[in-house]
Amino acid sequence: MAEAFISYSRKDKEFVKKLYEALKQQKRDIWVDWEGIPSTADWWKEICEGIEGADNFIFIISPNSVASEVCAKEITHALDHNKRLVPIVWQYSEDVHPELKKINYIFFQESNDFEQAFQSLLKALDTDLAHVKQHTRLLVRALEWDQKKRNNSYLLEGSELEEAEQWFTQGAGKEPLITPLQQEYIGESRKAQKVRHRTRFIALTSGLVISTGFAIVAAIGWKEAINQRIEAQKSELRALISASDARFTSNRNTIDALIEGLKAGKKLKELDKVQVNILDAFIEGLKVGKKLKELDKAKADIPIQEQQEVMKVLGQAVYWVRERDRLQGHSNYIQSVSFSPDGEAIATASGDKTVKLWDKQGRLLNTLKGHLDQVLSVGFSPDSQILASASLDGTVKLWKKDGKELQTFKKLNTGIRVVSFSHDGRILASGDDDGIVRLWNIQGQELKMLKGHTGTIYSLSFSHDDQILASASYDRTVKLWNKDGKELKTLDKHDNTVTSVSFSSDDTLASASLDRTVKLWNPDGKFISTLKRSEQQSSPIYSVSFSPDGQILATGNNDNSVTLWQKNGLEFTTFTGHSSRVNQVTFSPDGRTLASASQDKTVKLWQIDHPWQTILSGHQAGVNHVNFSADGKALATASDDGTVKLWNQQGKQIKLLKINDYKIWDANFSPDGQIIAAVSSDERVVRLWNRQGKLLNILLKHSDRIHSVSFSPDSNTIATASQDKTVKLWNRQGQLLNTLNHSATVYSVTFSRDGKMIATGSNDGIVKIWNRQSQLLNTINHNASVYSVSFSPDSQTLASAGGDDRVKLWQLDGRAISSLDGHLAGIGQVTFSPDGQMIATASDDKTVKLWHKDGTLIITLTGHTGEVNGISFSPDGKTLVSGSKDGTAILWNVENLTLDNLMGRGCDWLHDYLANNSQGQSDRELCDGVKTQAKY
Repeated sequence: MAEAFISYSRKDKEFVKKLYEALKQQKRDIWVDWEGIPSTADWWKEICEGIEGADNFIFIISPNSVASEVCAKEITHALDHNKRLVPIVWQYSEDVHPELKKINYIFFQESNDFEQAFQSLLKALDTDLAHVKQHTRLLVRALEWDQKKRNNSYLLEGSELEEAEQWFTQGAGKEPLITPLQQEYIGESRKAQKVRHRTRFIALTSGLVISTGFAIVAAIGWKEAINQRIEAQKSELRALISASDARFTSNRNTIDALIEGLKAGKKLKELDKVQVNILDAFIEGLKVGKKLKELDKAKADIPIQEQQEVMKVLGQAVYWVRERDRLQGHSNYIQSVSFSPDGEAIATASGDKTVKLWDKQGRLLNTLKGHLDQVLSVGFSPDSQILASASLDGTVKLWKKDGKELQTFKKLNTGIRVVSFSHDGRILASGDDDGIVRLWNIQGQELKMLKGHTGTIYSLSFSHDDQILASASYDRTVKLWNKDGKELKTLDKHDNTVTSVSFSSDDTLASASLDRTVKLWNPDGKFISTLKRSEQQSSPIYSVSFSPDGQILATGNNDNSVTLWQKNGLEFTTFTGHSSRVNQVTFSPDGRTLASASQDKTVKLWQIDHPWQTILSGHQAGVNHVNFSADGKALATASDDGTVKLWNQQGKQIKLLKINDYKIWDANFSPDGQIIAAVSSDERVVRLWNRQGKLLNILLKHSDRIHSVSFSPDSNTIATASQDKTVKLWNRQGQLLNTLNHSATVYSVTFSRDGKMIATGSNDGIVKIWNRQSQLLNTINHNASVYSVSFSPDSQTLASAGGDDRVKLWQLDGRAISSLDGHLAGIGQVTFSPDGQMIATASDDKTVKLWHKDGTLIITLTGHTGEVNGISFSPDGKTLVSGSKDGTAILWNVENLTLDNLMGRGCDWLHDYLANNSQGQSDRELCDGVKTQAKY
């Protein structure tokens, strides 16, 4: 097998020859297409096999290679098989494939030292050498197995299988990533080995019937075999955990991450019962005596840590998946996707010259053939009965919903890029490569030609009253036309090709461009604002679409992602998972689903609202504290941006309290819900507000910063913890009642639920318990800085969290109950669920953990990209909110967090995909026997 495949443009052949000779001198086996493709061979097949059989994919970057269709196909094939990419710059070009941009270039330009660059190349080729070579070996074996109709004789056995499973486990997350085919190949190999073991069990069982003496001998052999099987399944479980974690890290929004998590969950359940089932049948059938019953001790003993890892990887997949379904079947890129207005069908248009019709569950209904070239646009009539398609063959075709061709419009001498129905269904607009917009009636008569653009038309959009038509062009402009075809205005603020236009329900116009921006305009063409992603995430934009209610804007990007924006320009989430650029995005009529059509030959259907998680975006800096109101109808978030935001249960912002320019460290509702108390970083005061945002009072007595504020259960007393080493008690009118003293900064203060006690935690590691008369009842040494204290609902247990990465549970007399260990960094907050059955912890390790009250871990919630500073349970205990330094708060559904429940949630989510679009039989059977909930 070759060490590297070189992809290059023939125009750069001289440089490639020089590089090739240098590599040959180092005894490196290199695959280049001038070497060894027989003249009679299937050229592209040989290219593909060359890529598949090489450890690395070297791409020679130059304007020539970037423009080459063959090079683009080679990159796509390499990406499809997760080959390690090594980009070499021969002549610099900006427009390289986004996957190459993610990797450090090796510069071989004429101005660079060739030898120095060459050493960098050798180092890159030798990095993780064992992992890369095994990746290639297993890829070639897996492809051969697949090509041989998955004949079992091509599967791995014995030590080969063990080595592959070890590589699978240890290689999770490493580049090149493990491919789905490799994973399936290893899994099927393990499955076949299980069958062989079962055959061995039968043979052993037969021997047992002969005599008791033989039975004991056979039992020993059986025990060895069953232990081997259990160990093999444990190995498979560990591999699945690693695979799921790796999938989540790379693309947390996709179905793939959820499938891997479900596989891990299913494997854990299998292991939990495998020994019982086999032993029961064995003992009942053969009635071996006491000696064989001892084998019951061989039950699969899964370490608690691995059980917890399964819950973590399954949980993160269930909470973060956004891809609901995937449409697969086109043999070339998909340029366009459209929902029927009645929401019952989806149409896709592809470079394979076809249009495909799907039902809303993702089942393929029809393939519409008739175009002679690539189909670039598709759209439904308002009554959902007619489908229009536009092609580079110069025609527009109309089709019935059942797939029957109705009509072909007059053939043009130029390719047609886009077609769009007016909202009343009477007019069809088309845009072509000559820069002309044409208006047609449904009978195919050309009504008007709108001339004015000087380049290809890429997108058209009618205003909702059909009075205005917007067109987007290669000439970097958007033009507005009235219904009579008169040009009204030219919008020329973009600096590159305008790829897409979309009117919102209130006729705000959005335009997207290769200049990496979206611009918003009034219907009369007056500029409103520019939407732009951060410099790190900036990418050319190929499509823009408003949700039906006009509140969300979606963009399809060149970096393979989909971005969602609020109408005010705030970017609030990004979906990743496509392996090539996103050509078009469009919302379903109900606004719940977003479809993205990609160069990777798939359409992904993303669910906008998640039944088990809601992300609150809107703060311009980190979120330090979160708190539910006692009635559960409001949520407060306190941020470094100097604001407190109030949100409703659905995650919609309902009030903004602008405190000052300082960081807001804490904000809490009074239990009666009438007051919000907030403290900030550089002040020594507490501000009290009502829920309408009116400032009621300012409490002034501390001599240094205040870190925490808390209300008594009756809402009449307010406690504040300060850097001045004191806790102060106030009435709600602002009168100071008492002062509690510590010997160091006090970070946390809380009241017991019965209102009889106060707990305080300080930087010197001391926790103090006081009665309401401010008398010290007990002192507890946590032995590390205490950042948070919390009473259980029955007021019998106290939890303290600190800088030692652990939570300690205490009886009120100071005796230790247990320690919650597992976080990898300091814990900023601990809190009990309202029923006292769970404990939640928020950590600087970017995770939230949920624990049983006895201290055993239930689940780790991952996904925040910054330290988690605050957590709060809803009054009914079904929802947990977490606030993070990443600027977001997340609402998590934490009801009934069991393995069965998580698997039920996951299988509910995957129902349509597994039924209609899953590629492997093992995946389709994944949810067999799993009890689902179907609440979505």
